[in-house]
Amino acid sequence: MPRLVSYNVHDCIGTDRRYSPERIADVLAGLDADVVALQEVTLDHAGDVLRVFREVTGMHETDGTLFDRGVGRYGNLLLSRSPPLRQAVDDISIAGREARGVLDVELTLDGRRWRIFATHLGLGMLERRVQLGQVMQLAAQSDADFTVLMGDFNVWTGSAAFRPLIERGFSMSRVRSFPTRVLPLFALDRILVRGDFTRTEYSRYDGGNVATASDHFPVVADLRY
Repeated sequence: MPRLVSYNVHDCIGTDRRYSPERIADVLAGLDADVVALQEVTLDHAGDVLRVFREVTGMHETDGTLFDRGVGRYGNLLLSRSPPLRQAVDDISIAGREARGVLDVELTLDGRRWRIFATHLGLGMLERRVQLGQVMQLAAQSDADFTVLMGDFNVWTGSAAFRPLIERGFSMSRVRSFPTRVLPLFALDRILVRGDFTRTEYSRYDGGNVATASDHFPVVADLRY
């Protein structure tokens, strides 16, 4: 039963304002996932963040960062038990706004071919609408056994924006994942899956020290073939 996770790690800065990649790594270990899409990751030039994640999880990493913040490259990161067969980063940035990208990865799980899109959309409504349209176009071209979209979509209300994907056979999480400091109110983080599965269970992971590790809870999708 594959387990997929989307997790905005808030630059490894917790709600106590303490920087701790080790704490995020502990959360990742507790999740025991097959694929994890991480957002708001800074990969320091010394490689310490990747080293911590690698040592704790033993997973393969696929770098989806887009720009350098001085202390390191910032953006998306995909962790997977299986090595990527193909990878690409598509720039979906809007002029004058923060750089945004979508990480496009193909891999094999349980003998099946997966294509996974991991992203973090912008804060502006018009910006986000354009970016979501671009991600949807990429997903529509996939002929993999399973196609997955994961990330922080920054959609604060409702699910109407995702209707074109749902009409194309995607199942979608609606789990409230933000904020961690109080009762989570918003389903900013989503997982959408299309493929030949019998059931998908979506949940919010709240184990260990997850409430202080980041301002987002991880969203989990457990699939049954």
